[in-house]
Amino acid sequence: MKKKKRFTTVKSRPSFPEMEKKVLDFWKKNKIFEKSVDQREKNNPYTFYDGPPFVTGYPHYGHLIGSIAKDVIPRFFTMKGKRVRRVWGWDCHGLPIENKVEEKLGLKNRQQIENFGINKFIKQCQQYVEKISSEWEWYVDRIGRWVDMKKAYRTMDLDYMESVIWVFKQLYDKGLIYKGVRTSLYCTRCGTPVSNFEIAMDNSYTLMEDPAITVKFKLKNNSLKINRLGKKDIYLLAWTTTPWTLPSNRALVVDKKEDYLIIKLKEKKEYFVLAEKRSKEVLEDFQHQVIKKIKGRDLIGLKYTPPYTYFPPNKKDFKVYSYPGMVNMEEGTGIVHSAPGFGEIDTQMGKDLGLTLMLAVNNEGKFIPKVKKWAGIYVKKADPLIIEDLKKEKYLFKKETISHRYPYCYRCQTPLIHRAQESWFIDVQGLRKKLLKTNRKINWVPNHFKYGRFQKGIEQAPDWCISRTRYWATIMPIWKCQQCGVKKVVGSVAEIEELSGKKVVDLHRSGVDHLTFPCSQCGGSMKRISEVLDCWMESGSMPYGERHYPFENKKDLERSFPADYIVEYTGQVRAWFYVMHVISNALMNSHCFKNVVVTGVMTGTDGRKMSKSYGNYPDPKKILEKYGGDALRLYLLGSSVMLGKKIRMTKGEEIEDQVKRVLLILWNSYRYFLTYFNFHQLDVNQIAKIDLKKIKNKQIMDRWIIARLHQLIDKLEGYLDDYHIPQAVNLIQPFVNQLSTWYIRRSRSRFVKGEVEAFETLYYLLKNFILAVAPIIPFITESIYQNIKLDKDCQSVHLNDYPQVKKELIDKQLLKKMDLIQEIVNKGHAIRKKKEIKVRQPLASLTVFFEKKGLEKELTSLIKKELNVKKIKFKKGKKIKIVLDTKLTPQLKKEGKAREIIRLIQRARKKAGCHLNQSIVAYLPDWPKEYEEEIKKKTLVKEIKKGKTIKIVKE
Repeated sequence: MKKKKRFTTVKSRPSFPEMEKKVLDFWKKNKIFEKSVDQREKNNPYTFYDGPPFVTGYPHYGHLIGSIAKDVIPRFFTMKGKRVRRVWGWDCHGLPIENKVEEKLGLKNRQQIENFGINKFIKQCQQYVEKISSEWEWYVDRIGRWVDMKKAYRTMDLDYMESVIWVFKQLYDKGLIYKGVRTSLYCTRCGTPVSNFEIAMDNSYTLMEDPAITVKFKLKNNSLKINRLGKKDIYLLAWTTTPWTLPSNRALVVDKKEDYLIIKLKEKKEYFVLAEKRSKEVLEDFQHQVIKKIKGRDLIGLKYTPPYTYFPPNKKDFKVYSYPGMVNMEEGTGIVHSAPGFGEIDTQMGKDLGLTLMLAVNNEGKFIPKVKKWAGIYVKKADPLIIEDLKKEKYLFKKETISHRYPYCYRCQTPLIHRAQESWFIDVQGLRKKLLKTNRKINWVPNHFKYGRFQKGIEQAPDWCISRTRYWATIMPIWKCQQCGVKKVVGSVAEIEELSGKKVVDLHRSGVDHLTFPCSQCGGSMKRISEVLDCWMESGSMPYGERHYPFENKKDLERSFPADYIVEYTGQVRAWFYVMHVISNALMNSHCFKNVVVTGVMTGTDGRKMSKSYGNYPDPKKILEKYGGDALRLYLLGSSVMLGKKIRMTKGEEIEDQVKRVLLILWNSYRYFLTYFNFHQLDVNQIAKIDLKKIKNKQIMDRWIIARLHQLIDKLEGYLDDYHIPQAVNLIQPFVNQLSTWYIRRSRSRFVKGEVEAFETLYYLLKNFILAVAPIIPFITESIYQNIKLDKDCQSVHLNDYPQVKKELIDKQLLKKMDLIQEIVNKGHAIRKKKEIKVRQPLASLTVFFEKKGLEKELTSLIKKELNVKKIKFKKGKKIKIVLDTKLTPQLKKEGKAREIIRLIQRARKKAGCHLNQSIVAYLPDWPKEYEEEIKKKTLVKEIKKGKTIKIVKE
């Protein structure tokens, strides 16, 4: 005879972190992750792109949010039959690594790096990156994320870098890359441009005090032609917060539509021009009279004399212009000083109007020798010297101080300047229409990012500067003839080897800068230009680099492009998401991803940015060790951070709440099933064969909970299909609560009796529920599954298919009726609480003002049992209203006392460790005699004896 299978009984309060460790060991030992991928068909791929973190530092909550979101969707689609390739990546290049190495070597700027030796410095960067922290793997495991870290790609690897230079060549050949002079944010310490989106992404702004000065620019020869002023001196008043740009002044700008005033100060012979709307604020400390009002257009074309003339002017310089976006009436004088080369709009204006572009500042942010008075002085240190000089030469009208948000380098914390330099650019302007068009095909979650931040970013984006004057990065694959200047762009290692005749094993500067070859035009020597690629060019090339496309995996990539899913935090909307979108449109004529989830940012417990120095967030490692990965997943995935919103980090209370309100309730429901199943020694094969075709014959509570289960699966699947993760996660707690406090509690007598039909239903519920929520809480579902699975079942819960919704079992009418019953019960409990009457105390009656129509007897009896009332009456009413008879008769009080005694005896039995069927003798101070038999029956008391206190003795 075949032995009946018994399930292992479990503790009532388990250590979830310890349980999760055992699950991790099981996954690794049995290669469950690998099997979950390999068992799915290769021709049914689902593509997920993982934005790689930098190798520096330890993971923080921002990484954990992203990593968990990167796990739940691939798990879900794997269970739906997709083959989901998940490979980890490391971002290895760029300033973050260089700054760490500079710090280690005690180097302070580019000059010191070059003195140290470029090749030696690159070698140091490579050695630093090789020491990738093993800590990452601990965190990735403990949050339950499945990803292949052993085969991780690195942006510093030859294969990856070869794909990057191939991408560059394709874009170059399409005419989308050009060399030009543009202004961008520039770090004087690092000696390189910094992308606007890098600053916005890391919110790299700080409040900084700067001088705000009003400067006098003298008009030439009374060119306003106001007769009564004769040959009086007239000055245009221009305002600036960057005095250091004044030696590069080339124009003054007004708003041609605005009104301007010519004013005279009391006891002064000079006349001044400024905007009428700004006059009150500018002249608040000066007594003056208005001489004349003119239009801005009357000033256009007038010539003036600047304070400094270190650079010879052309015919367009030192005139007044009007230019869109330059002047506003919220600050300054309404007249703006313009220095092409030091400001994005200034530089564009200079190009459009033909003004002289001067590069008056070197790579270290110091004035060049031509600016004689301040040659070699750092620009911000030159500010007070220039102001003092203006005052001495009588060009200074007014001096103030302004406090404003100022950008700084997100790695070395140096204040940035706007500086023009020759760089290489991707022609975003030429791609803009296509970028906007393909964005319409992307599903954004939350949706407002689609036509909000992402679209606006595309609309406002300048051409993308992709060259950097740095070292630790992929080379720009451009060789230039030293004799005739012709350029050669290469796109593969093989091409470099063929041209140079040398083996190439590295695409860093140290690997190729020494390689030359003859020019095909003049026979001169072709040498690589010194610039390297922006690391965001590497990030945007991630879909191709991580597969070494097109040199390998060509069909695989093209079959699975665009990607099905990506997820990162809000800062990446204008960063990684944007650069991938630009490159894929330029390269593949397509959007890069179909579905994107944007997560928000977590601040510290005090609302400030998370910082170790502030100590304003709990250690993620301690949180995981205390509460476990499932609890953290429930908290983060169900929060508004998954909807792109900012949330404040908890000290652990809300994560602990997930343990109490979800995991423990689920665990105890599961434990309840095990306890009574084993007690009655049931046959698992008997309860595993539920006949859903005969569901109508089941008891109403069974029909209801099965309907709720399939309603849950239907909604869960729908939300996850649409990438609405929080909505899916927040379905779990209400269902778990109803399973425990409604279905199991109301069916308790059936389990105590060993009713097979009740066990059959609960087993079906547990198995299908854990399958449905396994992608969200992978640990507890695996632990439960391993205990209750049958021999024929899959090895892991995660190797199963996602449970199918049986819509015919979703009895909407029954669900609606049960919702009504629960509403009535909740109102009744609220009255009891207000009146301070415990539920164990029976009451005479309940009156419900509502249409009873269609409520089965079983449902109305539920109300009686839940609210512990003798009678229930229904009266007509539009809205549910209840009246509870709270008058206690002597008989009701006795019955209530009997129930309280039953509760106390049961608690004593549990404390004494009595078996379910173990009889006892109870000692009681007193008890209602008419309920003695009921007390004995419900507590397995063989005999009740008189005692001073409640005490039980095992038989």
